[in-house]
Amino acid sequence: MFRKAAKGSFGSFSAREALFAAFFAGGFLMATWITRTPAIREGLGLSIAEMGLVFLGLSLGSIPSLIFAPVLIHRAGARLMTLLGEALMLLGVFLAALPLALPMPLPGGVVTALGLGLVGFGSVFLDIAMNVAAGVIEARRGKPVLTTLHACFSFGEAVGAFFGFGCVYLAVSPMTHFLMAVGLMALVFLLSTLRLNEVEALVRASGEEAEKKTGALKPKLRITGSLIAAVIVVFVVALCEGTANDWLPILLRESMNASTSFAALAFAVFASGLAAVRFSGTFWLMRFGKRRVLMGSALLALIGLLVIIFFKAPLFVMLGVVFWAAGAALGFPVALSAGAAMGEGDPAARMSLLSSAGYGAFLAGPPTLGFIGEEMGLSASFGLVALLMLLPVLLARRMTPAEGKVAHRVLERK
Repeated sequence: MFRKAAKGSFGSFSAREALFAAFFAGGFLMATWITRTPAIREGLGLSIAEMGLVFLGLSLGSIPSLIFAPVLIHRAGARLMTLLGEALMLLGVFLAALPLALPMPLPGGVVTALGLGLVGFGSVFLDIAMNVAAGVIEARRGKPVLTTLHACFSFGEAVGAFFGFGCVYLAVSPMTHFLMAVGLMALVFLLSTLRLNEVEALVRASGEEAEKKTGALKPKLRITGSLIAAVIVVFVVALCEGTANDWLPILLRESMNASTSFAALAFAVFASGLAAVRFSGTFWLMRFGKRRVLMGSALLALIGLLVIIFFKAPLFVMLGVVFWAAGAALGFPVALSAGAAMGEGDPAARMSLLSSAGYGAFLAGPPTLGFIGEEMGLSASFGLVALLMLLPVLLARRMTPAEGKVAHRVLERK
């Protein structure tokens, strides 16, 4: 069914396998860190604000790669940037847990922040390179692809979260847990890199097509109202998802006095919900369209956040987590998908802009929420995120022109 494609076309199963594996491994490594944040915070004796500063390491590490990733992807290629991103993520995750196992010349929180800085630096290269490739594949196929690829990231998060829950339940130390995760994901990354040549060929072919149209192989953007709306929606929905990634386990420990294993399990449920909705994302998009999916997703996330804030019983918390996950799942990939179909010129420039907006929220948002949480409580921070989820409802209409292009192409082919 999936035979090797002819040169310059999409259809190679191996190219998709490489993307799937890279997204899965990235999600697994992020879940490895997230499920142990309560233990790391308690082991290092950090306050909420200090933990926010540790999260800031992720943000600061990402800034250089956000600036240079578009140019480097063009000059060095998506394959090399993916390899660099994978290596830095593995090293960073290992370093983040090291202060709990060995005496350090620097304060433990500083060393952990440095490790997260490497994770942030590497994950941006990995994510933008993979999103560019996925956007090119989607444009060539005329069907939603990004939702499935991001579902692989969420599936990796879910598997990593349940693996983390098992480690917490069995009282495995964070250092041992992280070493096992790094070893396993290094193998997955290795398998993916063996197939990245075909991904690189697809990206370069797209760049050559853009060069013929624009006369230059460099990032070019046409700023439109739809693109601005997409940037805002990406930022808000990424903040919504990033809040769960960084603060959900800690919130449950602080507000419910939940056990670390329950906090890890709650995040595993969240990641599983993300994966389930993203794997079914093509169905929802084809049936309801991007506008309705964005609006419905934002409302579901709003409901889930409010349930978690106002109801403390474990059953209600898990129900709120499910609603939150269902709402956060499709906003980011759908907005990226809309961006892939917008404007003229090189698609890497558009995808880099949208990915940068998403990372701005993923990385700068949680530390900011930590400072708010230190003064007003984490529930207040979660309430702010809930209010912001009204923005995608209001702005979804501005993204209609971009979403229509993909939908019309699919209908014409049918």
